[in-house]
Amino acid sequence: MLRALPLIALIFVYCSPLAAQQGYNTISMTLEEALQTARKLQPDLLNANRNIAYAQAATREAKSTYLPKLTAEFDYRYNPIIQTSVLPANAFNPNNDPKDLIPIRFGTPWNGAAGLRLKQPLYEPEKLATINSSKLAEDLAKTQEKKIIAEREEEIIKAWYSIMLSTARKEFAQQDKVRSQSNETLIRNQVELGRALPHDLREAELKTKEVALNEETIGMDIFNAQVYLSYMIGYDTVQLIVPKEKLTMPRATIMETGDIGQEIALRADVQEQKLNNQISALELKQTRASRLPSLNLEGFVGGNTFTNKFNPFTNWYGNAFIGLVFRYPIFSGGESRSKIEQREIQYQQQQQNLRRLQQQAYYEILNKRTTAEQRMKQAGIEQERLRIQEEKISIVRDRLTEGRALAQDLLEEETRLAEIRDNLYLRIHDYMVAMAELRRASGKN
Repeated sequence: MLRALPLIALIFVYCSPLAAQQGYNTISMTLEEALQTARKLQPDLLNANRNIAYAQAATREAKSTYLPKLTAEFDYRYNPIIQTSVLPANAFNPNNDPKDLIPIRFGTPWNGAAGLRLKQPLYEPEKLATINSSKLAEDLAKTQEKKIIAEREEEIIKAWYSIMLSTARKEFAQQDKVRSQSNETLIRNQVELGRALPHDLREAELKTKEVALNEETIGMDIFNAQVYLSYMIGYDTVQLIVPKEKLTMPRATIMETGDIGQEIALRADVQEQKLNNQISALELKQTRASRLPSLNLEGFVGGNTFTNKFNPFTNWYGNAFIGLVFRYPIFSGGESRSKIEQREIQYQQQQQNLRRLQQQAYYEILNKRTTAEQRMKQAGIEQERLRIQEEKISIVRDRLTEGRALAQDLLEEETRLAEIRDNLYLRIHDYMVAMAELRRASGKN
C-alpha cells in the first residue's frame, strides 16, 4: 500500500485541475472590465451605494422638520362621569360666605372635537444643527463608498496580477519543457558518441518530467486564483476569468512623486476622518443648541360638539386660534452641561485621530514609494541576469556539441535559467502589486 502512494499522488496532481475546472464558464476580459463588473455585482460596493441613498433620505427627512405640519384631528367620546369643579359661594353673590363651595359640572355626556392643527417651526437651533449634520452624513457615506471601492479594487488587482504571474510561469514551463526535450535529445546524441554518461541522459529525462509536473501545479494555482477572483468580483457562481493582459517588464521611467500633502488629502480614510471631525463639531453645536430658546407658529381651526345623547351632527361650536410659542430652557439639573462636556471630549479625540491618521498616511506613502522603486530596480536586475544566463547557456550548448563541456554543465545552467526567469516574473509581479498599493496609499484609486 505504501508503494502505491506516490502513484496515487501523481494521479491526483494530473487529474485534480481537470476535475476542478470541468463545468465552469470561462470569461476573457481586461482588468478595467473586471473592475467595472465588480461595481455592478460586488455586494459590498452595492451596499455602499445604498448607504448613500439612505443618507440622502435622512437629509430630506431632516430638512422636512422645518416645513409646516398640518394635522387633521377628530375626537368623539362618551363621558360616564362628567368633570366637576367648585367655585366659592360669593362668586355669584358677594353676600354669600366664601368658605361655602358650589359644585359645577362642565360639559355633557357626549362631546367631540374636529379641526386642523398647524405647526410651523420658526427658529429651533437643535433642528438646524441636525440638518447640517445630515448633510455631512451624506458626504461621509460617499467617502465610505470611495474607501470600500479602493479596498475591493486593490484586492481584485492583486488577484488579477497573481493570475498573470501564474500564467506567465505556465507559459515559461511550456517553453522549458520544449527546451528540456531538446536537451534530452542533445545529450542522447552525446551518449551515443561517448561524450556523455547514461546517468546524464537519465537526469535530462527526469528534468523533462519535473517540468511537466511543475506545469500541472501551476495550473492548479491559476484555478485557485481564478476562483478567488470570481468571488471578489461578485459572481454568484465560479467564473474562470482569463486576463487579456500579459505580464511584461515595467518601463524604466522615473516615478511620479507629486505633493505628498495633496496625496494625503485625497485618501478616502483621511477624508472620512475629516468628515467625522465636522460631524463631531456639529454634534457639539447641536447639544449646545438644546439650551437655546425656540420659536414656533401654532394654530388651530375647528369646532366642538356637546350633546346629552349620541348625535355627533348637532350642537357644534366653532373654535380657532393662532399664536407664537416661545420656549426657553432654564434649568435641566446639570444634564445639558454634562452632555456638552462629553461632546467636547469626543471632538478633541476626533482631532487627534485625524492627526494620527495623517501621520500614518505620510509614512505609508513614503514606504510605498520606496518599495515600488526598489521592485522596479530589482526587476531590471533580474532581466539583465536573465540575458546573461541565456548567453551562458548558448555558450555551454555549443561547447557540449563540440565535446568541450559536460552534459551536467548544460543541465545546471538550464536549472539556473529557470530560477532566474521565475525570479524575474516574481519581481515584475511584486512591482505591479507595489504600484497598486502606492495608488491606493496616494488616494488615486
